[in-house]
Amino acid sequence: MIIGNGVTTIGVTAFSDCSSLTSLTIPESVTSIQSSAFSRCSSLNSVTIGNGVTTIGVTAFSDCSSLTSVTIGSGVTSIGERAFEDCNSLTNVTLNSNAIVSKSYTSTNNISNIFGKQVTNYIIGDSVTSIGEYAFYNCSSLTSVTIGSGVKSIGRWAFSTCYSLTKTNYTGDIAGWCNIKFYTNPIYYSHNFYINDQEVKDLVIPNTVDSIQNEAFAYCSSLTSITIPNSVTSIGYKTFDHCDNLTNVTLHSNAIVGKSHTKKSNISNIFGTQVTNYIIGDDVSSIGEYAFWGCTKLTSVTIPNSVTSIGTYAFSTCSRLTSVTIPNSVTSIGYAAFSCCTSLTSITIPNSVTSIGEYAFSDCTKLTSVTIPNSVTSIGEGAFRGCSSLTSVTIPNSVTSIGYEAFSYSPLTIVVCKATDVPYVGGGAFDNLSQATLYVPKASLDEYKSTEPWSNFKHILPIEDSGEDPSNPDDEENGSATSVENTNAPSPMTNCQKIIRNGQLLILRDGKTYTIMGQVMKEK
Repeated sequence: MIIGNGVTTIGVTAFSDCSSLTSLTIPESVTSIQSSAFSRCSSLNSVTIGNGVTTIGVTAFSDCSSLTSVTIGSGVTSIGERAFEDCNSLTNVTLNSNAIVSKSYTSTNNISNIFGKQVTNYIIGDSVTSIGEYAFYNCSSLTSVTIGSGVKSIGRWAFSTCYSLTKTNYTGDIAGWCNIKFYTNPIYYSHNFYINDQEVKDLVIPNTVDSIQNEAFAYCSSLTSITIPNSVTSIGYKTFDHCDNLTNVTLHSNAIVGKSHTKKSNISNIFGTQVTNYIIGDDVSSIGEYAFWGCTKLTSVTIPNSVTSIGTYAFSTCSRLTSVTIPNSVTSIGYAAFSCCTSLTSITIPNSVTSIGEYAFSDCTKLTSVTIPNSVTSIGEGAFRGCSSLTSVTIPNSVTSIGYEAFSYSPLTIVVCKATDVPYVGGGAFDNLSQATLYVPKASLDEYKSTEPWSNFKHILPIEDSGEDPSNPDDEENGSATSVENTNAPSPMTNCQKIIRNGQLLILRDGKTYTIMGQVMKEK
């Protein structure tokens, strides 16, 4: 049925019990639909209410048992009690009325009381600017919600207890969603997110966005990767919380990576501890305090040449991080920057670094190899403390001081110190001296033997007698690459020659090179 444009009011029970009426379009001229106007129209299956209607009366469409879809125009400001009561087939509702959607409801009087709990799909039109408190509370059959591009805020408990929700769709763009103020987010229940019916798995934030609101993508388990541009200067609280399948994050934002964080508010709190790979973009110039602290599943991180400093505790407790290459743009490594990275096996420090911060690599219990370049002048207090797998180290000629407990609780058996001027050493810098061998320049041998704690090493031998090539004094920085084969050398090691290469004591025998643990080295 089509009602003519001249009609302004549809009166009480005007079409009640019209059992043959199947569809209804109400024109713009109508402003009021009064109580029970279409009640018990048992064959009515769809209703479109024009934008001119402002009020829908009590029980206006009650007991329309075949009604499956309703569209509410943008002009509607009030809908009476039980307006769609017992419309048990009603599953699809489109709401263009800002007044209806944005108002504050209660848990016992809200949109589910108007249209019924059986509705499975709500479409919120682009003309709606906000979703009110408790608006869709307890819509227990709701499986899909479409949120219009005009929505700027979603109120508290707006979708609470919508446990059947499986799809959150948005008709705007990523930039629009990032700017919505969320007091409740339907993604919490749907665990996915669609833009114009396209599921978002690889999220790329556009460079028009400067901030992302609290919990904007929280619980979006469909997300697998995220790219954050340099334009983003702030990311809200728990923005990507519980995105359980998110494993890859690319960060171009210097404001995010470079800022000083805390343990409770850092990158692991933003993206979650499940992320395994971070790529830091070349827009980033520094890695801030606590930036990646607690990223316990992080196995790989790419640090670009643009980064000049790595802050305090920046990667501390990244317990699955196995290797790190620090670019030659970095000049400083902060306090405890890589402490407690218990899976870290090797670290290459570039020759741009002049100092290794206090406790920088402390308690890296699997660290077996470290390259300290000739640019380093000081090794900080506790820098390699508790590195319980580190058995040898080469200290370059440039080093003038080694801090308190720098290598304590690290079972060094070979220490090569190339400094011709004996470096200052803080208390407890080396443990197990009675079992360790120290190699030093021949010209400084007597001075090392007479200076504590150097003099406490079991053996103090000249580097020149160790077999190292004297024509290549920077061999530990520039030596040929080698890898270890899982092949044991014959034992005992007799008729062999000992050399130092890349700061490591090696054994030559029968044309092969072995580690002191008996593993054969394969030349690359």
